[in-house]
Amino acid sequence: MSSVSVREQSHLCLHIIREHFGPIVESVAHVLLRRGRLTVPELVRYLNASAVSIPGHLTPQRTELASKASSRLFPLRVVQQALIVLIQHHCVLHSKPTGDALSGEEYFEINQEEVLCRLRFGTYLSLAHAWGGDDAQDVVRVLLYHGQMRVADILSALTHSDETQVPDANRIARLRVLLVSMLQESVVRPSTPIQHVSPLDRQLTLELSLRKTQRGVPTAKSLREIKAKVESIINEEDHRDWEGSSIGDTDGLRLGLVRKASSDQNRDKRQKRRSNTDVSESRDDIDIDSNVWLRVHYDFFHLRLRNDIIVRAATSRYNSMTGEIMRYMLETDRPGTAPCEKDERSRPISVSSLAHRIPKDTRIQRGFDKRSIMAQYDTKRSATPSTSELLAEYVAVLTCNDNISSSVHSTRFLAPCSSGTVSGATTGTRVASTFTVEYVNIIRQLQLDMVRDVVVDRFGPIAGRIFSILVEKGKLEEKHISKIGLISMGETRDICSRLFAASILSLQEVPKSNERNPQRTFFLWYVDAVHCKSWLQDQLHRTLIQLSRRRLYEQSQKTSLLRKSERTDVREDANSLLTDWERNELASLRTVEEAITVAEARVVRDTFVLQHFS
Repeated sequence: MSSVSVREQSHLCLHIIREHFGPIVESVAHVLLRRGRLTVPELVRYLNASAVSIPGHLTPQRTELASKASSRLFPLRVVQQALIVLIQHHCVLHSKPTGDALSGEEYFEINQEEVLCRLRFGTYLSLAHAWGGDDAQDVVRVLLYHGQMRVADILSALTHSDETQVPDANRIARLRVLLVSMLQESVVRPSTPIQHVSPLDRQLTLELSLRKTQRGVPTAKSLREIKAKVESIINEEDHRDWEGSSIGDTDGLRLGLVRKASSDQNRDKRQKRRSNTDVSESRDDIDIDSNVWLRVHYDFFHLRLRNDIIVRAATSRYNSMTGEIMRYMLETDRPGTAPCEKDERSRPISVSSLAHRIPKDTRIQRGFDKRSIMAQYDTKRSATPSTSELLAEYVAVLTCNDNISSSVHSTRFLAPCSSGTVSGATTGTRVASTFTVEYVNIIRQLQLDMVRDVVVDRFGPIAGRIFSILVEKGKLEEKHISKIGLISMGETRDICSRLFAASILSLQEVPKSNERNPQRTFFLWYVDAVHCKSWLQDQLHRTLIQLSRRRLYEQSQKTSLLRKSERTDVREDANSLLTDWERNELASLRTVEEAITVAEARVVRDTFVLQHFS
């Protein structure tokens, strides 16, 4: 990522922290983003650096300036409380280096990924409601509001709406069952101390400890072995952080889950064996620990966001029924606990297993032309094609089975992964019976399409044509771009120069001799995909900042009206306590805020695709 993108991302993080936590926490975060990882004394010193002594003789004006500067000083207690708030919400990582000279010093740094995830809190609540209804949405809302909570505190917050009210035992039992299900399905995850440590600190600490065990100067082979061993240790720690046990243990219970006490030992053994094979069968005898700390598992919602984006891409490229078939394919692939950014492709999916997931009342043949389906069967037999044959035809379409070019491997949605074949419904061609969903191909194509849309919007359709040619063909000279795109040389040179000035295209110089004479040099234009994604992400971050500023500006213009509308008596009887002008102004403000929210949702979705899969 370029330095410009890092700067814009830091500015966006500051806007988010100010909206969620206030100006004092924003000041602390600003110093951490600007200076990097710091200790508490260093943080206090940099925060109070602006309140310097006023030079010269003491005059009334200088005395007033000095008093104002001293009033802006941040006490140590305030800085510590701000850090605690950010740590509670996982927005700050803290760790103690293992060096002897720095023992006892604790360093703090901003976790920008966690801060940017706060832009999607509304989407998380919507997905939680779609997954588990109102109760699941309430649990996720409480956890997002508090960052992390104990199970007992979650139950108390959701059942004790009034201190004088007796808690509902049935609702508490229902919420405990729901929390067990949410923990099993990875909607929430246990919050442990290791999650507050920077991954880089963990890696460096383990590498340093392993290097100390070796004598002499480490060789390149030993360094590779150390890195591989460190990676395996970190994977083991992450697995233990999730499951509460080492890899290979067969207890079947995640961290935070406990088995209910039972007097029948034989039944306990049967339930334990059954839980190792089917999670749904073991939920009856499993309870959740009231003292375990829980937090929202963002990757669960990121995975569903990614699946929705892939379904939309399939619908846009083919038709709505193909998008629905793609949704069933994605639901068949059960993800693990790893972040969805690490999934290059899905697990192998067979056509027969996919056929069992299709509802019987779903008419999947609507995705094809009726004449193309029945043409083959009128000549052979009178029966209609089966579900497996229709699904095989969808697989043939999504794998681009009729395209033999090498470029199709980077653009297709599915890829065959077995030697077995099944016959399709329309053409009779045979396709692989097992396939995988190519997440990398789909997301990469979506990212390039996003960049191309911005290029067309800013520089015109001819610039979009040049961008597509360079993405497909690679490095080309101006004359080849002009010949392939049917564009004049002058226009090609002008557009390529403008795209180069906007950091969209890059230039490769290939000299014909060692003299490096410009007249004897090939100048090749090409698209640096990583640079383009970074450029677009920078533009999207700027857009989010401008939208946030516009919302604050609109609200500042009607501060008195907003304060009046938020009063309890006005909420109960707004028609009589608000005038017609005030109601109209308030309605217009809500309309503007809704438009800003819709624009933010679109930009946040594009930012998600670029941020988590680049």
